[in-house]
Amino acid sequence: MYRTRTDVAPLESSFFKLPDTLLLVFAQDWSLRMISEAWSATLGYPHGELQQRSFLDLLHEDDQAAAIEKLATLSHDNPTLRFSTRCRRQDGGYLGVVWNVSYDAADGLNYASAHETAINLNGDDARLPDMFIDGLTGLPNRSLFLDRLEHTMRRSERRKDLQFAVLYCGIDRFKVVNHSLGHRMGDLLLMSVANVIRNIIRPTDMAARMAGDEFAMLLEDIRDVSATLLVLNRIQQKLVLPFSLEGNEVFATVSFGIVVRSPTHHTPDEMIRDANMSMVRAKAQGGGSYVVFNQEMHDRAVRRLELELDLRHALERGEFQAYYQPIVSLADRRLSGFEALVRWLHPAKGLISPVEFIPVAEEIGFIVPLGRWMLREACRQAREWQLRWPDATPLTVSVNLSARQLLHPDLLEDVAAALADTGLAPTLLKLEITESAMMEDAERAIAILHRLKDMQIKLLLDDFGTGYSSLSYLHRLPIDTLKVDRSFIMYLHEKENARHFVETIVHLAHKLGRDVICEGVELEEQAEILAAMGAEYSQGFLYSRPVAANEAEMLILTGLDEV
Repeated sequence: MYRTRTDVAPLESSFFKLPDTLLLVFAQDWSLRMISEAWSATLGYPHGELQQRSFLDLLHEDDQAAAIEKLATLSHDNPTLRFSTRCRRQDGGYLGVVWNVSYDAADGLNYASAHETAINLNGDDARLPDMFIDGLTGLPNRSLFLDRLEHTMRRSERRKDLQFAVLYCGIDRFKVVNHSLGHRMGDLLLMSVANVIRNIIRPTDMAARMAGDEFAMLLEDIRDVSATLLVLNRIQQKLVLPFSLEGNEVFATVSFGIVVRSPTHHTPDEMIRDANMSMVRAKAQGGGSYVVFNQEMHDRAVRRLELELDLRHALERGEFQAYYQPIVSLADRRLSGFEALVRWLHPAKGLISPVEFIPVAEEIGFIVPLGRWMLREACRQAREWQLRWPDATPLTVSVNLSARQLLHPDLLEDVAAALADTGLAPTLLKLEITESAMMEDAERAIAILHRLKDMQIKLLLDDFGTGYSSLSYLHRLPIDTLKVDRSFIMYLHEKENARHFVETIVHLAHKLGRDVICEGVELEEQAEILAAMGAEYSQGFLYSRPVAANEAEMLILTGLDEV
């Protein structure tokens, strides 16, 4: 038999409250065996008249074939189904509803019920939009879920003891399935996960596909957050075994964000927002876990949004500054050049650490225009110093390139333009890249580096030893210098292992015809050890912190002989 409940959602403002209990029973030959008075009244028919009709008679002619086709898919293995139709009212109008069907072959009967709200559709050509049902999984979609959640929130205003929660989940590494096995397998996986969720939750709860690989569940009348964890654990247990998808075994884990009813949530969108935020945090922890939302997460997200908005306008407002940290020759302790580092002087918040804003700039793609500005500013300043002190040995300037910048199609043009516009010789420009940036698309990156090398630009591999350290690529890179990360220099004078590691890098670099810069040098003892190893350059607080251009000029004046 089919046990069918009707969930319905408003179309624009044309909806009304249904009686609490609407029930009808029809057999597999579609004949109505029982229909409640409330259901008859809703459709506007005398109670006795509808009992002489078939279930299909209640539906719009254009919806009948699709309803028959969908109901035919029900079986022991596929016991539930959700789809939308238009129900004919006696006055000629139509009531748009969403049916939730459960299959039971014991007596061959079909039980249908409805509650909450219904959509009034006017005219014979009125159509129930497919916006209420996800065509792939058969679950309600975001629109219907938000409507149900709104009604639940309204109920909770009347019933202060009503506890409910939203679970928001996403399939971990879903893109890997799409990219490796194809979108067909991805669709099958979505359908399989949807069935797991559908079969786990109670009939009084609601599950929906929100977007892509993301689902949401509304759990009503729960005791506390522990009830959500029971549902979550049951879903995770069902996902322990792989899905068999057309001969392919596919394992899936799901990350959950949980939001329990709170006075701080006034709209459905707010609850969904915070549940999604919690799910993203769970994914960041490695997947297959859950995070329960708290207010601190929201506050952090608001601060992040404010930072992002301010960041987008900071460049045009001239809020960025270039700071310079000296690079010193270990052989004679003379100033060799500077590394240019970006700083953000916020008009209200003061100096913001690069640790805080650079990851955001990377994520939103702002790192490309910011990096372009930094490149030009560093070249301009280096050329200005060269013109001011023409008799001094020209100082080099090093500029960091992010992974996005390195692979950006305009990089070569940006570098050439910066050199041409400022007049800086390409031999005085050094570009620093990290190992992780190299490995993002190694072959393409290597080709770009060769193009830069052809322009006579010096190339540095930054933070060597902390990333991939791929020796298989190192011999192919047109790198001039290896920069040893500060984490290895920190204990250089105390730990023999750290000393041996740095010594190995120096030896390797020299064998490959590269020189070495050691970062994070803070003690004279460290500088002496590095000089004895044969390292060419050092950089760190022993000489100076990163400083503004006017302070860097004082270092130039006092450091022409020795820093």
